[in-house]
Amino acid sequence: MAIGRTTLSQHVAQEIIGEIKLRGLRAGDEIPAEAELAERHGVNRLDVREAIRTLVACGALILSQGKRARVAVPAPAVLEQILDFRLSQNSMDLADLLDTRRVIEAELARRAAVRRGAGEGSMTEVDRALATMGHAVGEPEAFIAADLAFHQAVAELAASGPFSFVLTAMNGILLDSRRASYHGRERRGRVRKPRAMRTGASPTRSPVATGIARPRP
Repeated sequence: MAIGRTTLSQHVAQEIIGEIKLRGLRAGDEIPAEAELAERHGVNRLDVREAIRTLVACGALILSQGKRARVAVPAPAVLEQILDFRLSQNSMDLADLLDTRRVIEAELARRAAVRRGAGEGSMTEVDRALATMGHAVGEPEAFIAADLAFHQAVAELAASGPFSFVLTAMNGILLDSRRASYHGRERRGRVRKPRAMRTGASPTRSPVATGIARPRP
């Protein structure tokens, strides 16, 4: 059976990724020129060009006019696009994605607590995000942005790259879900400032933040 151009370009893309790993190339490093890649893999330059475009779309390469393609680090936006497309095609369930986010957030909180118990990291950004949430009650977009900042701060405190990457990819997709949750809590009267802010006392932490900050034996 004849090998189509798409198959060839995919093969070349895989070979380029393999070469990046083998040579230990890092973000910003150039890959070989199109002509060199075409000769090395026994394909024409159109196949190489298509392979490079595929890797650019995946976030693995950056292409600038008149320059060789350079290695890049794929951003969470790449995974976000995949998840969003899967949801739009009904090949992934939103409820499952929400459950996955809850599992990740819980694990990040646990890891953050372990690090704080070991005297590592700082609660500064976590507390700052909570304070912003308290002042943003009644302003849905500001509250949601502060809520995202809170979870991002917990993720950074947890120092878990993979979990943080996946959580960031989910944030944009699940914005509508967060908005619906906020308005639902607002209708039930459950969106309120922390008690300390309502009474004028010194700021207090949420149960999650308190659990993270609590010293471990």
